[in-house]
Amino acid sequence: MRSITALLFKDLKVAWRAPLFALISILVPVAFTFLYAIVIHVSTTATIAVADEDDSPRSHQFVQVMEDMRNDDGQYYEILTTDPERAREMYSSGEVGAVLTIPDGFDDDLASGHAPQVELALFNINSDGTKNQHLRLEQALRTFNAEVVPASSPRLQIVETTAMEHDIPITIYLGSALILFAALYSGIVNAGVSLTREWEERTAKALIVSPAGPGALVAGKWLASLVLSLVTIGCAAVGIGWVLGFPLGRLGPLALVSVIVIWAYGAALGTLLAVTLRRSLPLIPIAVILAVGHFLVSGYESYIRGFAHGGIAEVLWRSTEWIPLHHLFDAVRFEAAGLSQPPGLAWGLVSSMLIAAALAAFAIVRLTRTATFTQGQ
Repeated sequence: MRSITALLFKDLKVAWRAPLFALISILVPVAFTFLYAIVIHVSTTATIAVADEDDSPRSHQFVQVMEDMRNDDGQYYEILTTDPERAREMYSSGEVGAVLTIPDGFDDDLASGHAPQVELALFNINSDGTKNQHLRLEQALRTFNAEVVPASSPRLQIVETTAMEHDIPITIYLGSALILFAALYSGIVNAGVSLTREWEERTAKALIVSPAGPGALVAGKWLASLVLSLVTIGCAAVGIGWVLGFPLGRLGPLALVSVIVIWAYGAALGTLLAVTLRRSLPLIPIAVILAVGHFLVSGYESYIRGFAHGGIAEVLWRSTEWIPLHHLFDAVRFEAAGLSQPPGLAWGLVSSMLIAAALAAFAIVRLTRTATFTQGQ
């Protein structure tokens, strides 16, 4: 028992003096739990803005029907506003993916026996989100017709307009995100591990203080990492094309540019992690967290935008304003779906490249200022 107690205190003391591995063992499961909890919440409750132009007892009843709809997991709808001006502003700015208009005269049409209509404007970036909106609104219509509209009166109907000429299939929406995830993750890991290996093999000092300097070291590591990453990305793309039926043949230069920029962003993150940690073992789980986090936030930006009203979901969605990778994810989706590119792509490309350059420059500066080496270097 004394030996067991001694080992216990010894290992706890080691963890206290070198807490990095202990923190990673806590951080990884917590991060994954946190990220997937957000995904589950997003799939349960759909947000919508309602432009209640009629502002009548019957229009209020219809809104109440929508608010009362729920299953065991939670509410079907979170109605963010019923003010017409605010609802349209939220939809046009991208804060919400759908706006339902209850037109002026809605109550009068019901009272006079005319067929009333509501109008849905939908940002139909993926077929799964469109389907969810349709199913929930159809249930709201059925419930309202059964509870409010007299049996002899015309049924309440819905008229729909969409932001794009056709929905992006969920296989394209998801497949594009997975291809870019492969580019991001391979950039972080390949660039990061190739650099940390120099510390682990005790060759970092000679490379950093050589006449070529840290810049040449990072450039050489990036080129070697790019070769390995292209193999990874190619295998991932072929697998996604085979499993999901993703139309790889539709991808052109724009998709290639997006992949390279996201890879460079990942390589810059990996370089900074390597310079900071100098060990491969802690780098890899952190790389997983960063890649999955970017995948869920930037790759699924259109899913979480409607849930970004208070709490951590808003922080995540707002982060896409200063990590503009979601424009690159959308560029690949739109190209694969045969749609014209949305606005903001040029800004997303330039901003992402500038962020990658800044991260890489900061890592090189840290390398330049390295004054101590461990393990006899």
